[in-house]
Amino acid sequence: MPANKKEIAIIGNGCAAAECIKALRENGYNGEIHIFTDSRWPIYNPMLTTYYVSGKIDFDQLFPYGKEQFYKKYNVHLHPGSPVVELDHDKRMVVNSNGLKLNYDQCLIASGASPFLPPIEGIDSSRVYTMRNVDDAVRLKETLREKPRKAIVIGASMIGIKIAELFYQQGLEVCLADLAKHIFPLAAHPECARVIEKRLIEKGIKLRLGAAIKKIVETEQGIEAYFKNSSENEKADLLVICIGVRANISFVDQEKVEVKQGILIDNQMRTNLPGLYAAGDVAQGRNILSGEHEIIGLWANARYQGRTAGRNMAGKKETFPGNIPHNITHFMGMDFIGIGDIYHYDKTEKKYDNKTFIQLFWKDRLLSGANFLDTYTKAGALKYALANRSITSTKDCSYPLPVIHDMLIREILTEVKQRERYSASAQKQNSCS
Repeated sequence: MPANKKEIAIIGNGCAAAECIKALRENGYNGEIHIFTDSRWPIYNPMLTTYYVSGKIDFDQLFPYGKEQFYKKYNVHLHPGSPVVELDHDKRMVVNSNGLKLNYDQCLIASGASPFLPPIEGIDSSRVYTMRNVDDAVRLKETLREKPRKAIVIGASMIGIKIAELFYQQGLEVCLADLAKHIFPLAAHPECARVIEKRLIEKGIKLRLGAAIKKIVETEQGIEAYFKNSSENEKADLLVICIGVRANISFVDQEKVEVKQGILIDNQMRTNLPGLYAAGDVAQGRNILSGEHEIIGLWANARYQGRTAGRNMAGKKETFPGNIPHNITHFMGMDFIGIGDIYHYDKTEKKYDNKTFIQLFWKDRLLSGANFLDTYTKAGALKYALANRSITSTKDCSYPLPVIHDMLIREILTEVKQRERYSASAQKQNSCS
């Protein structure tokens, strides 16, 4: 069937879905597009929810693609507030909770992820919050108008620290707890984490690391959290849980669709079934460094995957080779960057002057990861170099040289820029030919 006659179903209403729609229309597809979503809101950025709650952005700024005008501009049939409950790819059909059935030619699964809530007593208390979507943000903002005095944040993650920061800026007493033994367990090496933790404690944040929450009890004054292997409980007015997310795949037949933590995809965003694609936080694409399939839950990653899926669904041939884990966040006067693999290495080196902290990690003579605290100078170039595997140790040295030294860093930056110019020139020549 010609590309402009196909009917496309998109499950989900986030960044990956939006970029897929744009790519479809920009690459000649003019058939019907249907979006199925459990949300009543337009496409929003989950990472902006804490900025809205803290008052740093207005409500409308949660929606980077605009509101209803996006669906009108790209001629999309929107089915809001009713999630897909069944995906039958043999029949090429989706069914939502309202009973609507739609037959499709191609389908993109971009259903995202939802907060993981541990199965503990009291988790359903009205004083327990999550922070993932617009409704979460609206609810927490309303609660802050009641002037709470203390908050507990479970999860020393990127989102956890932003929630702790907004409470701190509102004048609340804050306890930040996590089962992990140090902050940012997936992105920060323990040496870098210790520097961050020391600064947080100096600002008055109470840390309970290596502490697993056991149960939550409502009291007349608020809420009380109990921890395993500890007699010290935490009392507060509210508690926010942000210990990770899980891919939304309940409607997927996992006997037919290849799934691990998320849906496995190739470099064209295709699943193992013809005509079925996946992108965003629900999809496991390739980690360039490890070569393994991994969910890399970043806005930019969802954009690239969504665009690639859309162009392929429109009949183009396009690939996205994958990404590397990288996290950038600003909180409580600090800037942290974690790039690549900071756990599997055979050599590490660091530089710390009581303000800026840089730590590099090497594996098999290749730079494999980095942590930066309060410096952005070298992060972009090193991310590029990591992705292209372009920084190696010298051949006559059993270990890498101390590349953190400023002179050698400048040499690395020069090399990376040369590679960028060469790549841009090669692409230009290819397009001309």
